[in-house]
Amino acid sequence: MYVETDFLTALVKEEDWLRESALRALEDRDDIHTSILAYAEILVLFYDREQAAYEIDAPRAISNLLELVPIQPSKHEDAVLAAAAFLDEYQMTPFDALHAGIATTRDGTVLSSEKDYDTIGLDRLPLETYLEE
Repeated sequence: MYVETDFLTALVKEEDWLRESALRALEDRDDIHTSILAYAEILVLFYDREQAAYEIDAPRAISNLLELVPIQPSKHEDAVLAAAAFLDEYQMTPFDALHAGIATTRDGTVLSSEKDYDTIGLDRLPLETYLEE
């Protein structure tokens, strides 16, 4: 059964009005799964730590969540784990962290003007100078 962000949020937050329902669903069903999109939304929750109502260790939380709620296709799980680490360690935006995670777990090169990719050591081909090459 496909679940979306409210399910994941209920599991991440210690106090959530849907937490008991989500935990019960995990007990009752062995087919719970989601997509990289739901995890992208969860990464957004971790992004602004100053405004967050609760403190969460993003890499650990994502790793724990993936054990409970896998991503289909499963090849996206490594990208989400990498994104959580980039978000936490380099304070990248959630979506840049996901792009970097996907590039890192595939061929490792990205064509982009985003300089944050240089900071994490990703092989970046500058889009702004692409015509010159």
